[in-house]
Amino acid sequence: MKPLGTITMCFPHADDETRDILQSVMEEAENFGDFTERLCDRVCSESTNPLAEYFACYFALASSNFTVLETLETAGKIPELAEPLILLARNLRGQMITWDEMKQSLLRAIKAAPNDWIAIHLYLLWRSNAISDYPECDIDVKPIETITKSVNTNKDLEYFKAYLFLIQGWDFRIGGNITEEIEVYNKALVLARKYDDQLLVADLLLLSAQAIKHTDVKQASNLVMSAQELSEHLGYRHGIAWIQHHLGHTMGLRGELDAAIEHQLQCRAAIESLSLPTAEVNTVIASHYNQIGNGEKALEFVEPAFRTIDSHRRWTSYAHAQKAWALINLSRTDEAKDELERSKMLATKSGSVKALRWTQIVEGILDKTENHHDSAIHLFQEVLRSIEQDPVPLLQNICLLNLVEIEIERLSPESIDINADSSGPWMEKLEEHAKTNDFPGVAARSLILRASLRRKQGRHDEVRSLLKKVLAAAESRSMRYLKDIVVSTFPDVIVT
Repeated sequence: MKPLGTITMCFPHADDETRDILQSVMEEAENFGDFTERLCDRVCSESTNPLAEYFACYFALASSNFTVLETLETAGKIPELAEPLILLARNLRGQMITWDEMKQSLLRAIKAAPNDWIAIHLYLLWRSNAISDYPECDIDVKPIETITKSVNTNKDLEYFKAYLFLIQGWDFRIGGNITEEIEVYNKALVLARKYDDQLLVADLLLLSAQAIKHTDVKQASNLVMSAQELSEHLGYRHGIAWIQHHLGHTMGLRGELDAAIEHQLQCRAAIESLSLPTAEVNTVIASHYNQIGNGEKALEFVEPAFRTIDSHRRWTSYAHAQKAWALINLSRTDEAKDELERSKMLATKSGSVKALRWTQIVEGILDKTENHHDSAIHLFQEVLRSIEQDPVPLLQNICLLNLVEIEIERLSPESIDINADSSGPWMEKLEEHAKTNDFPGVAARSLILRASLRRKQGRHDEVRSLLKKVLAAAESRSMRYLKDIVVSTFPDVIVT
């Protein structure tokens, strides 16, 4: 492999022995993934110093190579400096590591660091991963404030601004501030490229795509393709696996839910092969099935997630919300209410605006199911208002589809205008939303709702005409689920 800034930037801050080991292994390796495995073999087979062992752990965690971390741990090659990274890896894989355990390990590691550069190197990788699981990071501000001051005043530490931007991006993400999130990722990308940290570039491309997809699906797809090309070049298997996750998200917000599920299943298979937990991707698959209305399949995927997650994780609320939705789809509303209460509690504890929005949506769906229409409308409108400045199309899809269903349901035989073109303002907004964003699956769902309105108006020829269009769309492999919705919603209508 060619010299890579991810590795070579460490040389000036390492002792001669460690630098020679990193240099020689880099020269032997085919790519970064191969380098990580060769470095592990080297430190496990030789008597090496703690800093070389630390880098073996660091690069393995940075690339999510948990197999390498297991090998290092089995060989007794985890120096005190790297202990927080091992605890973080255990936590990411579902083992309960308390905040106090993590903090004490981190304090010991920082004291063992040979210099400030290495201490910051360790701390920022740890923190950029820990913030996704530990809400305590939000109030543990002194360390990050101290590091931020050092980085901003010392040119030799400029590279670390990329990680500070990355961490800042997370804060914007859980706060629902997508525009600001994209801006700081762009700043981080500039620095990551300047210092040739290609592994960080690959991660930032995916994070940027994840945020940008809400406003520009095409640009997000281009970023994902760039991340895929770079990840393949690096031999970054975890990055390659999560490409499928991001493609699945994009297809999901377009309403192409069969394709979304297929991509997520590919992601799950890939991360399983890396000995990584699948709880998060299982929960996303459950969400896709819930949107289809298949509570049985949604429950099948979300239930295993609870085996490897615990209540301190920020996104656990999302899993409970999806389980509640699945139970609603199965008409098990009493159980759904219990799950929803757990979701609310955890969302509040997490400090995540995104999590709170999901609880509101599922609560709205529950209210709609129980014919508490006014309450459901209020909840869906509240979510829509909260994302006016930073649109989240997936949440808009769900809210608008439900609002149109309520709009049609509330039309009584006495009040309905049989000549009306639409059921009201929500149907118009849904159709405009689908058209403006070019969401084919959402557009097809809107046609099904329009057919429901036409049936209520007694305009049966138009019902069949609309359903023909939906079934034509359902011939696409990405949207086969539409046929099932048509059959279940219009069991007595024969469409030829």
